[in-house]
Amino acid sequence: MRRNYADVEYCVPGRKRRVAGSTVATKDFLVMVHEENPAATIVQLKQIITDKRKFILFPDAVAVLDAHIKAGYGNSVPDWR
Repeated sequence: MRRNYADVEYCVPGRKRRVAGSTVATKDFLVMVHEENPAATIVQLKQIITDKRKFILFPDAVAVLDAHIKAGYGNSVPDWR
């Protein structure tokens, strides 16, 4: 994943700097999955998108979720729209 682009920046409460960046397409994919599973935490969303029976692996989306998990927000429900 290229690290020098950030069409969309992801921030978490309590941090001034972004935890991840992605393209608009990655954001749209994550929003779509989140809308289908509104009560899912970040860790649960990662499990959903890495299930090969449901989705083709999307490494950029997994990297965004991993960044949130690394920042300590794996058990929180995102507020993505």
